Amino acid sequence: MIDMLIKNGRIFDPGQKIDKIGDIALHRGYIISIGQNLEYEAEKTLNAKGFLVVPGLIDVHTHINWKGNYIGMPADLGCIPNGVTATIDAGSTGVSNYRGLLQYMNTCEVKTKMMLHASASGQIMSKQFAENIDPNVWNLDLFERAFAELKGRVIGLKLRVSKNVVKEMGLYPLKKALELAEHLETRVLIHPTDPPVSMSELSQYLRKDDVMCHMYHGEGNTILSDGKIPEELWKSRERGVIYDVSQGKGNFSITLAKEAINQGFLPDTISTDLNIENWNDPWDFSLLMTMSKLMALGMSLEQVIFRTTVTAAQMFGETGKLGVLKEGTPADISILDLANQKIIFRDKYNDSVEGKQILKPMATIIDGQLRYCSSDMLTER
Repeated sequence: MIDMLIKNGRIFDPGQKIDKIGDIALHRGYIISIGQNLEYEAEKTLNAKGFLVVPGLIDVHTHINWKGNYIGMPADLGCIPNGVTATIDAGSTGVSNYRGLLQYMNTCEVKTKMMLHASASGQIMSKQFAENIDPNVWNLDLFERAFAELKGRVIGLKLRVSKNVVKEMGLYPLKKALELAEHLETRVLIHPTDPPVSMSELSQYLRKDDVMCHMYHGEGNTILSDGKIPEELWKSRERGVIYDVSQGKGNFSITLAKEAINQGFLPDTISTDLNIENWNDPWDFSLLMTMSKLMALGMSLEQVIFRTTVTAAQMFGETGKLGVLKEGTPADISILDLANQKIIFRDKYNDSVEGKQILKPMATIIDGQLRYCSSDMLTER
């Protein structure tokens, strides 16, 4: 007898170019078989008829330092009921306080990793007062010790380069963070909302696998110059810079995103910047709602699933292990309803876009264990 059998779902894995009706058998935390009319006796059977069965979704930008951060969001509460099986905390802590977050992460059902902030304390109350990112107070030994202790759980350094954070230092913290990242053999993720220079200039500093988050922000210098995506941004993408949505409440412009998508400047990864202040808020709400909004703005179902599974798994550091439906891989699976339903998405500028479809969570499975199930899964179909 196996642990679980998912029956009659639309198995949809853009990374493997799979789109078919079939069954998935799970046992002892892994996918053991994918096919049609699988004949297994199972302890639990889910009827996924009419629903999408996709690799477990990964939200690569959240703030889950629930016990030690003003905006910290309980990871399982924010992720699991919304189809998310893995997430990355985006710099909530630094070298002085990461152990508290690590201890909390080890209690979560959702799979977790973190980015370590360039500030010793991280983003404790970032709206109330900016973190100290002066490189002159960085302690190299503490960074080295932290990365050694967090090996496998830390995927980069976080730095905000907004004017209100860098102040008179300008790009000096970014230049030093890149030097530090080279030393630690890791990536840098930068928050560029209202940057001190153009996004084109900012992008020229970033290396392969560095991340430009909040790519569709609408404050100050943005990714549009005279209404166009500058050549420098296209070149940065060609050399491997990652552009991430990390929507949040205040870092996303519907009008700008629509124009950028129309020009073909799509995100490499899609994330929420989820925290306790924007969880269930209409401007952000959840990863599935962010994906639905991007579909309303012109992206396809295949494109949004690919960017929350395949490319997200690459950033998570689990390529080929997460973000895929394949025999022998961990059974992290999201079951979704692609519902035909009108919805109006708005942003902080009171701009809006009308969507005609919404992705809704039906079930979330992590390591073969059913961690969330909608009552809609129990209805006859």
